[in-house]
Amino acid sequence: MPQDLSIEISEQSKASAHRLEEARALLQAGRWRGAMYMAGYAVECLLKAKLMQRDGCRTLRELEAALPRRGVLAERATVFTPHLEVLLRFTQRLDYLRQQRMLWPQCVLVNRWIPAWRCTADAGNRQDATDFLEAVLQIMRWLEHDV
Repeated sequence: MPQDLSIEISEQSKASAHRLEEARALLQAGRWRGAMYMAGYAVECLLKAKLMQRDGCRTLRELEAALPRRGVLAERATVFTPHLEVLLRFTQRLDYLRQQRMLWPQCVLVNRWIPAWRCTADAGNRQDATDFLEAVLQIMRWLEHDV
């Protein structure tokens, strides 16, 4: 599937908020894995929006060009990755996050998110979904204020 390289920062921000709303609705409906998938997707969108904001980029295409100039984007790496740890590395705040005793375990939990959850028949469970969404909320608050 081709990437839409013109997705703008405002769209990423809106998508993050919408996916978080959907995650909450799915949690309320007892759709555990769906809630977890959407919550992880909300983090991915927020990370990309924060990176674009920080680097003064309007689109993901611009961000893809800006990160190598800062020496942040290694060869064959891409901002189009869904992998949260990779995106967190682009913020250059991962080491700081690792030092935060209360927040780092939440980051580790959120980083377990995988896009393949959208395709799995595993329904998950209430406790895992609740814990995951709480961790997502904490990480998203941190991203809003510290990245």
